[in-house]
Amino acid sequence: MTRRIKKFGEIEDHYELIEHIGGGAQGDLYLAHGLGTGEPVAIKIQREQEFESDRSFAELARELTREGVFSHLVSDGPGGTLQLFGMGDYQGRRCIVMEYVDGVLLYDLMTNFRPIKDVATVASIIGQLCEILDDVHRKGFVHRDLKPENVMVEHSGRVRLLDLGLSVLARQGTRHGCGTIGYAPPEQLTATADGVTARADVFALGCLLLEMTVMQLPYGGTRTGITAIPPVVLPADRLALVPKPFTALALSMVEFTAEKRPASVREVFECLRPHLPTVDGPRPVKPLRPDPTEYYRTRPPRW
Repeated sequence: MTRRIKKFGEIEDHYELIEHIGGGAQGDLYLAHGLGTGEPVAIKIQREQEFESDRSFAELARELTREGVFSHLVSDGPGGTLQLFGMGDYQGRRCIVMEYVDGVLLYDLMTNFRPIKDVATVASIIGQLCEILDDVHRKGFVHRDLKPENVMVEHSGRVRLLDLGLSVLARQGTRHGCGTIGYAPPEQLTATADGVTARADVFALGCLLLEMTVMQLPYGGTRTGITAIPPVVLPADRLALVPKPFTALALSMVEFTAEKRPASVREVFECLRPHLPTVDGPRPVKPLRPDPTEYYRTRPPRW
């Protein structure tokens, strides 16, 4: 049975905003709690209208609604992506109400600890993202915006994938390029009648792996670099710094041609499996805080 999205109407009748906790191109993110229940939630609210036309402002509202719809379709229960609780309006602006996750953005962890050289730590982050993305892909979607700012590590070490605003059905034609330069694969940079597949997310995952370990994105992290002929993944000195267990895998994940990449995130996971922590295994000598290895040190992998 298809689940319906709950409509809250005026959001201030149901929730109290507590503090601003983030934001992006579409809107601002707030921590809030339910009136009467006190349960914490995250509410993403469309930005206030400034100098854009009414038409552009309405389009932003539609984009935020679309993010909510895709979140609803992908997240059908507790999992690696955020649950959507409903949609509504706040002072004339669209908003979506989501699960609140307390943790640290991968972007901040990378800023404080990079390069991340510990093999088990890197495998734990990429491995958890493989598990999450497998759920997304099995439902027929592609995330299209995997990057450090869209990955949260909970204090328990569990990884969560945020922001489904650019998600799309696999192989559905696109009218324009999208994503984040540096992580978006070549096939995602322009409009395409054939759309994109799970291999687009595999590319972004490979970019993330390289950025964590050598502090540089492939192809220089630029559109020019990725479209160069021939494209150069990494300078030789940087390539030599990639931890040996990941070199061949990472290079295959960021292949310029989609068909040359691993066919699925499960295939990537199988390459990582030998490097994952074992249940009750030792912590890294210098663990991240929070420590992503704790996830696999307290439970076996899903597959």
